[in-house]
Amino acid sequence: MSCAGNAMGHPIQRIPKTTIDPSRRAADRAMLLERIAIGLAHEGKNPLHNMALHVQLMAEKIAVPSIQGSPIEKHLAALRDGIGRVDHLLKAFGEFAAPEHLPADLGAALSRCDQLLAYEARRAGVRVQHQGPPALVIRSDSRFLDDLVAHALVACIEFAREGGHVDGVLGTRGAMAVLELVADGGLGKRNQALPHVEAARGLAPDAACELSIETPLAGGARLSLSFLQPR
Repeated sequence: MSCAGNAMGHPIQRIPKTTIDPSRRAADRAMLLERIAIGLAHEGKNPLHNMALHVQLMAEKIAVPSIQGSPIEKHLAALRDGIGRVDHLLKAFGEFAAPEHLPADLGAALSRCDQLLAYEARRAGVRVQHQGPPALVIRSDSRFLDDLVAHALVACIEFAREGGHVDGVLGTRGAMAVLELVADGGLGKRNQALPHVEAARGLAPDAACELSIETPLAGGARLSLSFLQPR
């Protein structure tokens, strides 16, 4: 493994192609799906309970006339919003679970992982935000792309656990598409972050990703994922 310095004085670890045991990769994916499934159950439950409440309120108000318009309009709006949230959440989970037919889109992969890991971030006390285009097509293998982004994001959440934040910047540099994730602040749980760092290392070559990792002694982390753009 080769290392290069940067302006901050921290080593950047560049990841060579390695042979990964298929059983290890399956275990890494199960590790992700466990976290995502917990978040899915929690995030889906809230809008469904909200919709059930508004259905009950609608039933109580249907017979009540109103001179200011329909007394149930706000409840209908809440139902539409809740249904839309659940629909997007389940769509994201379906795409994450079976990514082989998806285009290799780094922006879409980041948005899916943000959505599916939102509860994980809140549970860890970490604020996550990112900026950049919603779509950024790259030269990669979609079978590995979402897992790679998810492991990188979970690692950063763990590095910033209990009061920190994770900031993502998605953009282009010449012929490359680059996602930078920076974890800062918080107490951090390095031992919980490292399994996801190692999983990302193993996935990077198959996803055609140049992965660099910085873990300063002071805490936090910076993960940079670089991909070639289509010609």
